[in-house]
Order: sequence, then C-alpha cells, then structure tokens
Amino acid sequence: MKRPWLGFWAIVLVVGLSAVGCTTANNIKAARSTMDEARAAGAVYKAPFEYKAAEAYLEQAVIQAEKGDPKAAEPFTKEAQAYATKALEMSGGGAK
Repeated sequence: MKRPWLGFWAIVLVVGLSAVGCTTANNIKAARSTMDEARAAGAVYKAPFEYKAAEAYLEQAVIQAEKGDPKAAEPFTKEAQAYATKALEMSGGGAK
C-alpha cells in the first residue's frame, strides 16, 4: 500500500525547518546591523556594558545557529537585539 501522505508531510517538515532557520538568520542579521549602527554612534565608549553584552549574546546566537539549533539561538538573538538597541539609544544614535 502506498502512503502518499508520507511524502507530503516530509515536504512540509523540510519547509518548516527551513523557515525556522531563515528566521534565526534574519534575526542575527538584524542584531548585527543594530550593533553596527551603535558602534558608528560611539556605543563602544558611551555604552560599553550594553555594547559588550550585545556582542556576547550575538556570538552565542551564532554558535548555536552554526550547530544547527535555531531554537537555542533564538533567546540569544533576542537579548543581543535588546542590548544593541539600548546601546544605540544610550550613544545618541537611536530614537529616545
């Protein structure tokens, strides 16, 4: 007996996992972009704790993503984005 639904669910699984990976990659890219803006605004000197925290969280997010675990990377990307945004605001480069 053939199982036509098995092939369908395999395709759905692959597409779903790809979407999760893309989301993580996009979030890492967004955090990195915010960090670049913060660096350009002088956050390294004006908000050193926030900038270094963003840097550390982003590094962990990248490590988890490279391991192939986007679910583990997600909390790190969120924290990296939050600290990068705070550093940008504190350095006068973002909206207050």
